[in-house]
Amino acid sequence: MATNLSSVYDLFMMQVTDYRLLELYKTSEEDFENYLEAWLIFSIHDFDNICDQSLVFDEDTKIFTETLTVENKVILSTLMMKHWLQKLVNDVTQMNLHITDRDFKIASEAQNLREKVSYLNTVKEQCSQLLVDYGFSNVNWDEWNDQIFAGT
Repeated sequence: MATNLSSVYDLFMMQVTDYRLLELYKTSEEDFENYLEAWLIFSIHDFDNICDQSLVFDEDTKIFTETLTVENKVILSTLMMKHWLQKLVNDVTQMNLHITDRDFKIASEAQNLREKVSYLNTVKEQCSQLLVDYGFSNVNWDEWNDQIFAGT
């Protein structure tokens, strides 16, 4: 049985806390899934070159053509989190914390942005390590020892 996109979305939502996404889900599950699909597409782009499964999905049924492994779903959901964080960092309206003291407000906004950028960098490193580990786990090391390299 092929994998539904919502199984990746569920893993993504377990990693993030965003009340706006929860409200969107409560309002319209279809709009919620359409909104998350953009991050999934970015994630597929990041992962497609090394993934050992096809990441093609049917746009109408929202189902992958293959049954994805748990590892592949976790990697996709983690990559989605990276793209979600990038959107938060790039969202200028997030810097409006509505604190009354002007000096405190400016310091709080700057600190908030620094913390988001720091966390984004941590998640980017985590994603890079996941992809490197995944790539190395799929190498036939016996062939490498015999100096038989893929593509040669």
